[in-house]
Amino acid sequence: MPQSTPPTTPQTAPPETTEQAAEDTTTSADGGGIEVNPLELPPGASIGEIIEAVWHYELFTIDGTGVKVSSIAIALAVLVLGLFLSKLIARRVGGKVLPRMKVDPGPASAIQTIVYYLMLTIVALMALQIAGVPLTAFTILGGALALGIGFGSQNIMSNFISGLILLIERPVKVNDLVTVQGETGLILKIGARASHIQSYQGLTYIVPNSIMLENSVTNWSLPDRNMRAMITVGVAYGSDTALVKRVLEGLLDDAERVVQSADNRVLFMGFGDSSLDFEIHFWILPRNALDRRQIESDLRFRIDALFREHNITIPFPQRDVHFYQGEPVRHRAVGGADAEGPTEIAEGSEESTG
Repeated sequence: MPQSTPPTTPQTAPPETTEQAAEDTTTSADGGGIEVNPLELPPGASIGEIIEAVWHYELFTIDGTGVKVSSIAIALAVLVLGLFLSKLIARRVGGKVLPRMKVDPGPASAIQTIVYYLMLTIVALMALQIAGVPLTAFTILGGALALGIGFGSQNIMSNFISGLILLIERPVKVNDLVTVQGETGLILKIGARASHIQSYQGLTYIVPNSIMLENSVTNWSLPDRNMRAMITVGVAYGSDTALVKRVLEGLLDDAERVVQSADNRVLFMGFGDSSLDFEIHFWILPRNALDRRQIESDLRFRIDALFREHNITIPFPQRDVHFYQGEPVRHRAVGGADAEGPTEIAEGSEESTG
């Protein structure tokens, strides 16, 4: 007997859940399937719920690590606060701690700058760690950044690296008296990009650090701040040269701003056109660029007073002019009967005929 098959019942799909239905309703009106509720907020959410959802919202993912809005906000706050604290602590170290330890202003400024950049680097790394950004993410970015720096920021990086070399090697330092490209002044600051030099006129020159390393710089403060100065003076012929030497040597011994040294001396340099020429060589300790000129000026005033006291004459240029005439000049009266007297004819003039 043929076997009969049992009737089959049609299978129906399970009904959609309420959540799936709700998700299906969160599509755009044009049916494009674009999500318009990325925070997944329920209808009628309160302001607190919205703020909390934004705070924990995940912006992007790096190497499997999600970076949220909260992480970025906290990292920025740490970065700003760390920048302020780094500058404050560096100034405290350079302005109060190191002077109490009797550290010179030059090394103190270098230590202050190094402390600032070191703390700033630590703060930046902490901010990246808080934001959840792994350092391995900067491998590709670092290569692109290095390429950009190599082509577009050569001068900036050159000046920055030169500033670090100046701070570490210290061929020049703060409060040194230097001459750079013909300008002499006192170094006020060695920054990350440029150095500030104040001339004796009160002008401040901003010199890129690369120029300080790549060009010839005269440092008047090395190996110490003692500087040799020279003053020239002339006396009249017939003056007692031995007396002149004693007077000038006594001036060097009594001057307060002259550093006492065996190298201080008075030299008789030669016989000039109008005077006997002397040079005074001595050491001084100037405080700035103008102070050197001030010391030399004070000594010149003192030299003038001592020469007047000892009747030593400072001559001025003189010339003796001698006229030589081989033959007398002939004179002849030129003119008619109306001429009242003889007319003088210059030597070498031709006589007129007529």
